Amino acid sequence: MSAKIWDFWAVRYDRLWVQKHSLGPTREYILEELKEVSRGRHSLLDLGCGPGELLHEIGRRYPKLKLTGVDYSEGMLEVSRKRNKGACHELKDAMDIDTLDGRFDIITCTHSLPYYRDQKAVLHKLSGLMTLNGRLLVGFASGNSFFDKVMLAGVKLTTGKASYPSDPEFREMVRDDFNILRMKVIKRAFYMPRIAVYTLSIKTDNRERC
Repeated sequence: MSAKIWDFWAVRYDRLWVQKHSLGPTREYILEELKEVSRGRHSLLDLGCGPGELLHEIGRRYPKLKLTGVDYSEGMLEVSRKRNKGACHELKDAMDIDTLDGRFDIITCTHSLPYYRDQKAVLHKLSGLMTLNGRLLVGFASGNSFFDKVMLAGVKLTTGKASYPSDPEFREMVRDDFNILRMKVIKRAFYMPRIAVYTLSIKTDNRERC
């Protein structure tokens, strides 16, 4: 999918109707989850940070965290840089995130996973970017049912090609690299698809063999 689509949406993102029933509720859950997850952890990477709405809220509620945002849309990053002046920003495709310097205690990835060409490969690369005691929080609209798939087909009309994994598909993707600690289905309006957020830790036995 062309970054030009997201460049177009960058200055309009705050006004999208999904803010109320999808993006906003997902951010609120992540922020609550960070009350526990952020303890003893100091750095956070937001993959697919978009215009930096989540980074902004994290920075406001958890000011001690060192924040980095990554996106492949220059338009989105331009908005995020203005909103999050204290955060680092990197323009990168998700498949190139293994070129980032250092490791991160927390990685968030919300509503961008379905747009990655090779989701399992990106998740594997994320495991290599995490500290041993790190946590990965992944949230996305999930194609669990026929209803979900119908609703998500409409979303693709505005954002382009995407693949929304079901719960079994996601669990299979992360099986080799992560342990799933928690999974939360976000409360939604009746006409919205299922939104799931997973909290994961890396399998240290895999890391130790690297």
